[in-house]
Amino acid sequence: MCSSTRDAQHHEMQKLVKQNCVSFLDKAFNGLGITSTGQLTTAIILNARQDETAVLLRESVFLINSLVRHMTDYKNTSHSVGAELIDAQKTIIKLQAELISVKNDQLEGIKTTVQTSVASTVKEEFKSYSAAVQGNVKEKPVSQTVLKKVVQDVVQGEDRAKNVMIFGLEEENEEELNAKVDEIFQSMGEKPRVEVCRVGQKKTGGVTRPVKVTTASSTVAEQLLVKSRKLCFLEKYKKVYVNPDRSPEEREQRRELVKEVKRRSEEEKDKRHYIRNGKVCSVLRSAT
Repeated sequence: MCSSTRDAQHHEMQKLVKQNCVSFLDKAFNGLGITSTGQLTTAIILNARQDETAVLLRESVFLINSLVRHMTDYKNTSHSVGAELIDAQKTIIKLQAELISVKNDQLEGIKTTVQTSVASTVKEEFKSYSAAVQGNVKEKPVSQTVLKKVVQDVVQGEDRAKNVMIFGLEEENEEELNAKVDEIFQSMGEKPRVEVCRVGQKKTGGVTRPVKVTTASSTVAEQLLVKSRKLCFLEKYKKVYVNPDRSPEEREQRRELVKEVKRRSEEEKDKRHYIRNGKVCSVLRSAT
């Protein structure tokens, strides 16, 4: 039963009790020949006729029974409300338990991912050491510093997987960076929820700082990278690039690959050179 219905019933009950009391008093006053309780005295009651007294007693019994009935109904309603509150509380507790379970599942998934990545990376790190140990037992075991760095790299890699970097986005004073990034993604057909910020200290001379974009998951970040190819076909964003959030080592490798592409482009102008899967690839222009 909803609260508005209960309130209406309680109001109707109070109204009915009031009417019964007023009706009883009217009959009692008329039978005793008075108009208010201030005129009621013992002498008036003793002088009343027996039939009038009997009527008043009967009416008083009816009134008392009515009051008892209404009080019983009110008690039952109160018990019903209490039961509903208990049920509501049980439902809330159940929902809280389900929410905690979902959060635990999510945390367990993250934990499994990190553990798998750590195990895989540590295994690779151990390969060279294992070979050395088999050939020369005097080789030193892997240090804690190396293991710590492996774990740290894996965790940072997991965090970077959810990020993308935007280069070439014009920087302005007191800019609405969120709105500018949203506009770029909308032009790609995407509307992700993201957090954005410029990276590094602001520089003079018109140098534009890159924008770091943090998404909800690595899947969203990968989708943005795929869709970013559309930007080269838009005049407004021809000089804007969306790249992965690379580690310092990965950025150094990328710089070397870019240098290699430039070198080949100068020496082999009949070919188109590009970077794919960490390698420089070349194809004849006539074949594209």
